[in-house]
Amino acid sequence: AVIYIDDHGKPMAPTGMKGKLTVLNGAEKSEAELLVAGDRLEARGVKLGKGAKVVAALTTPAAKAITVRFTIK
Repeated sequence: AVIYIDDHGKPMAPTGMKGKLTVLNGAEKSEAELLVAGDRLEARGVKLGKGAKVVAALTTPAAKAITVRFTIK
């Protein structure tokens, strides 16, 4: 899974950011650490099937918490 960060439509480097990706696929739950990989955050080892609910919990270098929730279509 890959997450790109932008600030009002302008690409933003995720330098210093960290977080966790949680995927709920039916009754199955998987989690993976989000790590900086160039211009994006990457989580390895999660399965993103159609209808899966995903929560990305991020922390900025300034210790600000950001939570993003979405469903895979």
